[in-house]
Amino acid sequence: MGVVTPIGDTIETFWTSLVSGRSGIGRWKRPIDERCYARIGGDLSDFDLAAHLGRQPRYAPHLVKRCLSLMRASPLVPKLVAAAALQAYHDAGLPGFRDAGRIGHVMAGHNVNAGYIVQNVLTFHQSDPDYIEPLFGLLCLDTDVLAASSELLSLSGPSFTVGGACASGNMAILAALDLLRAGRAGAMLVSGAPIELEPVALHGWTMLEALSYQSFNDAPERASRPFDALREGFVPSECAGAVVLEPLDGARARGARIHAELLGAATTSDACRLTRPDLDGQVRAIQLALDDARVDAVDVDYINAHATSTRLGDAVEASAITRVLGERARRIPVNATKSMIGHCLSAAGVVEAIATVLQLTHGIVHPTINQEQSDPEIDLDVVPNRARHAAVSLALSNSFGFGGLNSSIVLGRFDA
Repeated sequence: MGVVTPIGDTIETFWTSLVSGRSGIGRWKRPIDERCYARIGGDLSDFDLAAHLGRQPRYAPHLVKRCLSLMRASPLVPKLVAAAALQAYHDAGLPGFRDAGRIGHVMAGHNVNAGYIVQNVLTFHQSDPDYIEPLFGLLCLDTDVLAASSELLSLSGPSFTVGGACASGNMAILAALDLLRAGRAGAMLVSGAPIELEPVALHGWTMLEALSYQSFNDAPERASRPFDALREGFVPSECAGAVVLEPLDGARARGARIHAELLGAATTSDACRLTRPDLDGQVRAIQLALDDARVDAVDVDYINAHATSTRLGDAVEASAITRVLGERARRIPVNATKSMIGHCLSAAGVVEAIATVLQLTHGIVHPTINQEQSDPEIDLDVVPNRARHAAVSLALSNSFGFGGLNSSIVLGRFDA
């Protein structure tokens, strides 16, 4: 596993921050057009790839050199993805994997270089068309982000991107799972790429009333508040995550470090383009994931909720969880990683899968911070403000996206 987030750029620092309930949300570090209403987020525009790599003594020098060379002309997102992918690659013990040609790569994300595109469009229209970035025709494509990390790690198995808005991460995990089950690859890297934040999209989300932009600009760390009665919209963030999936027999045979088991996954569509969440669609995704994992709702010990902090979205997800789990939904922890890192959009599913695995591994559920006023419509144990020990063997992680896209994955604690 590997992560780059506003609260940690390694698995260890990420976990420490999650347990302590530290927020990574702040005012923009990058210059944002003043006409844009959005003022806060999880901004990683100052990410220093060379400094990050310098703090990783286990990396082979030739890989560090290759990474810096490949990313020299790249915008922000490929650097974030490469940093997370390198972590996962080493954590999985893939250097020296016998059949490297059987390792594939599925990247979750679309429109990920939006900020880079906007800047070049402005140059084209306001300055001189001949002064756009020389490699714009290549770097503007999502596949360039995929290809850069694939080249870095010499991954020549099945490779493609999966675009499912905020459900992209779980959908990419499902795609990789299907490839492994079909025997089309020996191992799969699944990376989650964030969407580079820029004013046009940010302003568009405020016009949809999906974004938090009114009440917490002077206290950004309080803005992301899933399930809380004072929530007013999601807080955008730039995070990258990466996991390696591999058949259990193969991982055991080569002595790989195994963090958890991916037991099942599912995705559904509401067949509706509106941003209004659909209860039935979410229920079907959760139930189908449980069916795919061949487990029952009664077996679920913990849920990492999609929980973006929107008024309607959190309420509908709470209803979906209750419909599937019944009375037990009120007795198990249901927390929201987004309360600390914000909503990392197309990377959310991968990053939150990692957060889920860490909680399975450590037997601790992290808090949902900023719980100041309970919402009477949400009758769940949202782990308010403080982490707690919990015996967790089986977990769900939900991700729902614009366009009526619903997804859920089932993860189990690994007992050697």
